[in-house]
Amino acid sequence: MKMTVYLLLLAGLVGIPVVEAAGLFQKIEARKGVLYFEDGREVNLFGVNFQPCISFEHGSRMHNQGLLMPLKVKDLKQVADESFDQIQRLGSELIRVHLTPADFTDAQGNLVETIWLDMLDYTLAGASNRGLYIYLTFLNHLINDGTQFPFNRQSFAASFEREEWMVDPAAVAATKNCIRQLLNRRNPYNGLLYKDHDALAVVEPVNEPAYYWFEKWKETNEGGTREQFENWSYENTLGYINALVELFRNEGLTQPVVWNCGWTGLITKHRSAYRAVADSKVDAISFCLYPGQSDLKKPFWENPEELSDRNYLPYIQHCSDDEDGLGWLRSEAFAGKAKLVYEFETFCNQSGYLYPAMAKFFRSAGAQIAAQWTYGLSGSAEYLGGSHVLNLKTTPRKAASFMVAKQVFKTLPRLEPYSTKTTDGDAFDSFALSASSGSSWGLKDHALIYSGWNTDEVADEGTPPETIIGLGTSPYVDYAGSGLYFIEPSENDALRVTIEPDVEWLRPHWKECHTGDQVVKLICDVSHPFKLKLPGTEAPRWIYRKEGYRWQLVAAPKDAVQFEAMPGEYLIEKQQMRIDRKVLEEGWGN
Repeated sequence: MKMTVYLLLLAGLVGIPVVEAAGLFQKIEARKGVLYFEDGREVNLFGVNFQPCISFEHGSRMHNQGLLMPLKVKDLKQVADESFDQIQRLGSELIRVHLTPADFTDAQGNLVETIWLDMLDYTLAGASNRGLYIYLTFLNHLINDGTQFPFNRQSFAASFEREEWMVDPAAVAATKNCIRQLLNRRNPYNGLLYKDHDALAVVEPVNEPAYYWFEKWKETNEGGTREQFENWSYENTLGYINALVELFRNEGLTQPVVWNCGWTGLITKHRSAYRAVADSKVDAISFCLYPGQSDLKKPFWENPEELSDRNYLPYIQHCSDDEDGLGWLRSEAFAGKAKLVYEFETFCNQSGYLYPAMAKFFRSAGAQIAAQWTYGLSGSAEYLGGSHVLNLKTTPRKAASFMVAKQVFKTLPRLEPYSTKTTDGDAFDSFALSASSGSSWGLKDHALIYSGWNTDEVADEGTPPETIIGLGTSPYVDYAGSGLYFIEPSENDALRVTIEPDVEWLRPHWKECHTGDQVVKLICDVSHPFKLKLPGTEAPRWIYRKEGYRWQLVAAPKDAVQFEAMPGEYLIEKQQMRIDRKVLEEGWGN
């Protein structure tokens, strides 16, 4: 407490704006392979990768489309704020930020003030202020040639090959220097050292680390045997990981340290390195899942295909059952490590069934944190196509399925065996999904969410749902528009309805488009009949639309709640709020 007061006073003296986020977060610790909050509850956090602070995002998704050019940090901050609003609307509880240090370091790993370091400060402070936990990964490198503010090609992260990061003494020293300086950097947006952000949930040294192959090792170990290589790989990996764990602990961090174990099947290529991970001092391990990626020719960004109509439930089942796929996550060797999903995505796929199925598998593997890769920022979402496309407004079906997946992830217990009722669909607890229809729905805590409705069943918790989020027609709503709608309880027994714009795909969503042309169009000037069939709303209701700061009456009371709806915000009241002129003149008390 004294330290907090001191920081507030110091920040005030030097003119640093401070937003105190204390109380929004609980510390997280790992015990015997399980993450716990300080109140004793098991950790369970669902969110997205979020990257307004790396040059790759602007270079690969904005600059080459002619967006945010010339780039000004004020505009990028606006995009970050708008996107923060959207991911919170999706229900995200966490952001994963993986850093590309070439954006802000030199050859020795020293920090250099750049627009990207400023945006990292802003992003971390923004997450903290909004109550979003942060999963911070320190070392990655993504090549792009398009941005107005390119990465530093002399930075250690760009000048060393990825395989050298764990081997070359200069690369190792620069990595440690970079991490140490970041941890001790004072964030100008809240006055806190990075390592003192309460929102910091877990730390991960490297994104998708690369290991030496036998042939690479032999270049400097002529005459060495494979057995010698395997021993060296084990010892080098173990030493590197433990040294970074020690660095974090010496800096005073108590957060769990995570080692990134990459993708399905990678263990078969680096068994000695994975043995080292199992024997290391890290508290947790992370993995990813990309159904469909292996179906595309390499490089996948040059050989995209439409995969939305394919059934990937058998693929997930195989990943779960195959010991060398992702079944090893449940092995005795890794029982002492907590499990996280650092990335997941439906590849070139806009169906609405796959996220919930993936969430069910994640829980069966013991995962307690999962972050989708990657959220399409507001500044580029309408121009975004390719393998990874998720945005609240431009991909409504996937957005709804993301919200169902969060319900699944929050509901199911860890390590419950994974299976589906059929190879085409599944139904469990209060959830259902269908590969053939590409849809899913879930009902939890009186909130009904659906990415399409393909069943005669009406979701039932004994009482009608209080919140409805979905698209299209269901037993409770008739709506012909293609955008999401949110129906939520409001004060005085009213309902607040938010309708997102219609969506029109102008170009295939699964193809990368770098022409500056729109991929998807948001239509805000077309109306559709909207009818609410929720039990309890049969009595006469007044319907208002929000215009600026005024609620304009758009429908007089009828026996049914129905009106012509355009994108926007509506209020459905049981009785019209009338204020008599005499009351206005004489006051409420007379």
